[in-house]
Amino acid sequence: MFNQKILQLTKELSSGGHILYYFHDEQRYIENTVSYIHAGIEQGDCVLIIENERIFPSVYKKMQSLLTEEQLTMIHYINNFDFYCLNGDFHSETIIDYFSSILDPYLTKNISVRTWAHVEWGNTGEITDLIGDFENKANKAVSSLELISVCAYDAVRVPDSLKESLLRSHEFLMTDEEIKKQTIEQEK
Repeated sequence: MFNQKILQLTKELSSGGHILYYFHDEQRYIENTVSYIHAGIEQGDCVLIIENERIFPSVYKKMQSLLTEEQLTMIHYINNFDFYCLNGDFHSETIIDYFSSILDPYLTKNISVRTWAHVEWGNTGEITDLIGDFENKANKAVSSLELISVCAYDAVRVPDSLKESLLRSHEFLMTDEEIKKQTIEQEK
């Protein structure tokens, strides 16, 4: 079963991993998000979820049936629109700084944390280059912090040029049905 693959992969990623999730089916997406959160909490991690306010309640409702009240406190939600558009637009430096400030309290207390981020944006035509730049910087940050981090994108909204850029900045590719390791070329 696919949730077993998620559990197995995250057990193997003791020194972190950057995972691109390219999804087509929202229900499978929700199920896979729940599997990832559940695997993280079972492994003792706090889980930072950056998700939209439409999907997160469905995820959280499913988590309530799987976890104790104490375990539920290990899930930390941030609205993805607020996260990615902190200064009114998608600016990679601002996002990375904000991400670091959120993680810092966990890391200074030596609390293991993993992240799941649903990346969304408005209809800005120039966003492809901005997201590509952001993901390259995020890959370096995830690697240096040894985090397990999923960056989820709705396949319908991602132009081919952005998909190519995303594949270059993630060492794993996840779809609704599979996860596979890939070779990435780090940009300097």
